[in-house]
Amino acid sequence: MASTATALHPQFRPPSHPRAPRRIRTYPPTLRFTIRAAAASTSAPAQREAEAGVPWGCEIESLESAASLERWLTASGLPEQRLALEKVDIGERGLVALKNVRNGEKLLFVPPSLVITADSEWTNREVGEVMKRYSVPDWPLLATYLISEASLEGSSRWSSYIDALPRQPYSLLYWTRTEIDAYLVACPIRERAISRIGDVIGTYNDLRDRIFSKYPDLFPEEVYNMETFRWSFGILFSRLVRLESMDGRVALVPWADMLNHSPEVDAFLDYDKSSQGIVFTTDRSYQPGEQVFISYGKKSSGELLLSYGFVPKEGTNPNDSVEFLVSLNKSDECYKEKLQALKRHGLSECESFPLRVTGWPVELMAYAFLVVSPPEMIQRFDEMAVAASNKGSAKPAVNYPELDEEALQFILDCCESSIKKYTKYLEGAKGSAEVSINSKQATRTLLLKQLARDLCISERRILYRSQSCVGD
Repeated sequence: MASTATALHPQFRPPSHPRAPRRIRTYPPTLRFTIRAAAASTSAPAQREAEAGVPWGCEIESLESAASLERWLTASGLPEQRLALEKVDIGERGLVALKNVRNGEKLLFVPPSLVITADSEWTNREVGEVMKRYSVPDWPLLATYLISEASLEGSSRWSSYIDALPRQPYSLLYWTRTEIDAYLVACPIRERAISRIGDVIGTYNDLRDRIFSKYPDLFPEEVYNMETFRWSFGILFSRLVRLESMDGRVALVPWADMLNHSPEVDAFLDYDKSSQGIVFTTDRSYQPGEQVFISYGKKSSGELLLSYGFVPKEGTNPNDSVEFLVSLNKSDECYKEKLQALKRHGLSECESFPLRVTGWPVELMAYAFLVVSPPEMIQRFDEMAVAASNKGSAKPAVNYPELDEEALQFILDCCESSIKKYTKYLEGAKGSAEVSINSKQATRTLLLKQLARDLCISERRILYRSQSCVGD
């Protein structure tokens, strides 16, 4: 349940007078596992074995650990629930209704004492003090907090929660670079996946160089390393929520984060001041035994795969879109002037615009007008660039009837080019990643291939639909 994107590679300011840490206990042997050294490039960690993981958490479908979590939450103040955690068809585990649930009913009521935020108390206070002295932003702070609490096992009050978290979150962070290149070759989300992995690596390297290396007794490398940070950021991207009624604070909400997403609902988690708990209000009724859903936000299928590791069934996501790539023609005699106009308004020669199932944005049409405009319209290049950037004080009218046919043909040609890439992948013309003889790895490979195929089919469907609209 990740929320809005955030900068992951902060520049930390060291404290004026850092205190030397005192020696703490040695971590148990079960936590000392080997991990390849993280390199500065995005490709090095991507080549690790897919089975590599952390020594805490559970298999994604585990109900035993989830039952322990529910018992601990109840003992810690979670009120009686109208929902139960069970195996479900969508999402491995999910919350289902125990009784009839009415439309507009508030559910959960998780008290703030059972919510993890940047203000949560650290079991290892010395680690928390160091992190706060360096003014670490919320996301890297929470990632480090999860690792710190997980490494303490039963000594942490959050041990039952951590035991119920997936050992390997469903996220593109857990795809190797080989898998990303092979399976997402036609999908624009590939670049964002590579960028996100690079951001996580950069954040870890920054923390290691600025903080961890200065306090090796508090931050031993066998615990705080690239593998554990990949896990903790995978948890944050897939489970962190932004609570608007708590001043936009980001939080992990145990029990609530067992709710799965449906694009057909608009129910969101938030803090309810009257009950002083985290709730969501249903926007439909549920029968006993029926899985209850919330919305993770109005996200495209590619965005859902990026953070959560799933792709909705084709045609079921009303918020679906595909990043549509367009660019200037370098052989255009006005290429230089058009590029300068774009740059003056924060754009480049190659841009992407969200092509949605409901249509395309006016900014795309403005960009297309600029691409096809003749030299005699040079005085209007700037107004086209302004419209393409949507940064004007008032939304300018995008109306150049003399260019309509050429602009639409340009969009048609770009659609056709993108469709060919998807079709080539789907027909198997592109090679795939090497399949391990290990049965677990073989199962994983089949799963990733299916996810990539589902995404390609969904995105190609949007392109076909747009192509049809232009043709009409």
